[in-house]
Parts: sequence; structure tokens; C-alpha cells
Amino acid sequence: MNVMSPLIHTLREDAGTHATPARVADLEALLEQPAGRRLLCAACRAPITGDRERLAIGGRHVHRRTNPAGFVFTFGCFRRAPGAAARGAPTTEHTWFPGCAWRFALCRSCGAHLGWVFSGARAFFALILERLAAEEEDADD
Repeated sequence: MNVMSPLIHTLREDAGTHATPARVADLEALLEQPAGRRLLCAACRAPITGDRERLAIGGRHVHRRTNPAGFVFTFGCFRRAPGAAARGAPTTEHTWFPGCAWRFALCRSCGAHLGWVFSGARAFFALILERLAAEEEDADD
């Protein structure tokens, strides 16, 4: 399987590491490409979801939010993510989407934190774009 580099190099979870506006713009440009690619875990390359599962929440697919600890996350919303597993008890504390509870979304293969699963008025995955890699289309396959 031929795989391209992560959409954006994985951002470390160290304090002070944030996606810059330029990187966010790069991510949004990549997501405007034609649908059809599988999206993989950037850590282990296991399939997580696909471009066809993209979903607009509040009129947008890509969102940028800050958690209570001050970490900034840029994530895309997806209908389904079979390669991600929900972990933890649902909570509405500090939710980014009113009326929705959230749980952590972890890679089923390596356990990497990929984002969150929201449930409530609508169920969807909010996956951190820096933690996904796009599968490169290979004409030889």
C-alpha cells in the first residue's frame, strides 16, 4: 500500500504546540480534493474512515476548538469511522457542540487518540486532522 505523508505532520501533545493558521489552510485545501481516499491513522497507518464519510456540522466540515487546558485542535467531522473506537463515559462537560455528549475516539489498531465521538442530536466523529494520513491513490492497483 502506497501512503503519502500525514495531512500535516503529527503535532506533539507537548504544551504550546498548536496548528498555525497556515497549516489549517493547508488542511482545508487538502480536504477540498475529490472524495474517495481512505484516511488512515498517522501513527500506525490503519484505516480509520474515508473522505466519503465527511460531514458538515454547523455548516462546516472543519472546525477549530480550544479545550479547557488551552490545547487547540483542528478536526473534521465524519459520519462513520470504523477504525476508531469510542472510549470513556459520555459527558456533556466542556462540549463543543451543544446538546451533544462526547467520548474519546482512539485508533482500534494502536490506541492513538484520534479525536472524539459525539452523540445526542446527531452522532458523528470529530477526528483531529493532524492525526490522520490520506491514502495515496495508486494507478497500478
